[in-house]
Amino acid sequence: MSSTDPLAELLVACAQGDQKALETLYRKVSGRLFAVSLALLRQQEMAEDVLQDSFVKIWDKAASFDPVRGKAMTWMISIVRNRALDLLRSTRVQTDRTMDEYSDDIFASEINDPLSATELGAANQAVMNCLDQLRDEQKRCIVMSYCYGHTHDELSTLLSTPLGTVKAWIRRGMEQLRECLD
Repeated sequence: MSSTDPLAELLVACAQGDQKALETLYRKVSGRLFAVSLALLRQQEMAEDVLQDSFVKIWDKAASFDPVRGKAMTWMISIVRNRALDLLRSTRVQTDRTMDEYSDDIFASEINDPLSATELGAANQAVMNCLDQLRDEQKRCIVMSYCYGHTHDELSTLLSTPLGTVKAWIRRGMEQLRECLD
């Protein structure tokens, strides 16, 4: 295991049943994961529930994490994001937010480690720089889909745009983001 991703090492230990590793992992990332959950749900109690559910899933599924496929933090964020989106859809908590209300707060976190804060800040800045290179409609669709959980069908309706066009904007935008971030 490479020492370049200590979170990956903690996930490996969790997969082996090491409860101390889970405690350490929780201390290191719970603030960031809670910020993602809260940004999506906008309700503290729901965000806390999602965080708890997500850590149960992280513990249960730690063995399925593959460091070759991505970073540990990215894997854990997707668990939180998916759980939050499932909750939004199941409770039908929908808002009339407009694109003007979407902000960079999805990347907010409570980081105590200055090195982690610097690394996360640089990664966030790279993502934001790459997003800024996209066409406005691509950026809007990606943010509304990945950060706020709108489905392609919902985006088609909200933007009064054919479904195929919305899907193409997202697909091409994601391809451009991948190229930009590589």
